[in-house]
Amino acid sequence: MNDLGGRRRFWQTRVNFWSLLGLIFALSLFSGVWIGCNDGDSTSSDLASSDTTAIASADSLAAADTTAVAETSSKKGFLSGLFNRNKDKEEDVEEAVPVELATVVRMDMPAYLATTATLESEKTATVLAKITGEIVELRAEEGDWVKEGDILALLDGAVQRTSVSEAKARMLGIQVNLERAETLASQELASAKELSDLRYQFEEAQAQLSAVELQESYTRIVAPFSGQLAERFVDIGQSVSISTELFSIVDPDPLLARIHLPEKEAMKITSGQEVVISPDTNPDEDIDGVVLRVAPVVDPRTGTVKVTCSVPGNSSILRPGSFVRVRVQTDLRSHVLAIPKRALVPEGGDTYIFRAEADTVLKVPIVTGLASNLLIQVTKGVNAGDRIVAVGHGGLKTGALIREIGNDEPLAVAETDSGTLTP
Repeated sequence: MNDLGGRRRFWQTRVNFWSLLGLIFALSLFSGVWIGCNDGDSTSSDLASSDTTAIASADSLAAADTTAVAETSSKKGFLSGLFNRNKDKEEDVEEAVPVELATVVRMDMPAYLATTATLESEKTATVLAKITGEIVELRAEEGDWVKEGDILALLDGAVQRTSVSEAKARMLGIQVNLERAETLASQELASAKELSDLRYQFEEAQAQLSAVELQESYTRIVAPFSGQLAERFVDIGQSVSISTELFSIVDPDPLLARIHLPEKEAMKITSGQEVVISPDTNPDEDIDGVVLRVAPVVDPRTGTVKVTCSVPGNSSILRPGSFVRVRVQTDLRSHVLAIPKRALVPEGGDTYIFRAEADTVLKVPIVTGLASNLLIQVTKGVNAGDRIVAVGHGGLKTGALIREIGNDEPLAVAETDSGTLTP
């Protein structure tokens, strides 16, 4: 029984470690099988010795298993180290950064003086009531476009219409008497004084009729000029008195931007000069305007000169009251180097750009000059034809690999910025 138990433990041990042992352990197991077979043929007196041998063999296998596990761990450690070294090599390979490039160009660059203003309509008026009455009808609402003379509202004009009828009747009566007197005077049956008095009464009746007709016309509230209703202040049924505000009307075309410039800069501005106006709600939208007039005096309190600019009001993005940015050209510099503003990399108190060198970049300090909306002049640090990183320089450093995407942009940028390229 002991011999059988030893064999069972031996075979179980062999099965558990067979998958982990190599050629050397297979030979050891083969040797253990051979010893076990010889012990089976011995006499019963040798059972104790055989059991001891089997136990020794099992201990030998356990030791071999420990050795195998150690060797397996060693192999795994070797493979893991090899894999990690390959992984480190892969991580050492730097990926190219996608960027957009621009070319440094020479161009005639305008100099602008930028300021802000609030747009005003050239014509604006508040329509007031000219007589006392009650609003009985509204014919226009806020936002409606109206023409000069269009009726905006009606007042109850019963009293005024009655006065007109009375004045007409009185005038007609005097007119009949005057015609009769003229007939009698032609026959020398009426005196000259009587005829003169009737003529005076007739003229007075005509004047009174005109006065009451004028009062009656005030019951019709009309637009003083063509434009758009900005605000309505009254409702139907409301009683109004003289000078009550009824409507606000504006003519949004053209719109005016009144700016105040230093006297030195105002000397460079003339009537008819072009300006660029950008709404604060859409700074990238440029609308062309013109200088309408320049004030002939300097404000002694501020030392500035008022400049009135005009811009067409038919744009859907410009309205009376809109806050806008106004740029007035004060100078034009010819044949200067220019780059897109977005290519600049400010760092501390200095300014840099990344210049493309084959598939890498070099961080270069530059000195800037005149700036416009999209472009900026470079006075030192670049040459015409240099290619620089316009977009994607956020994570770049000198020597970094780059990969160009998109198209080069100097011509498009220059044209949209009102500049003129020069050869």
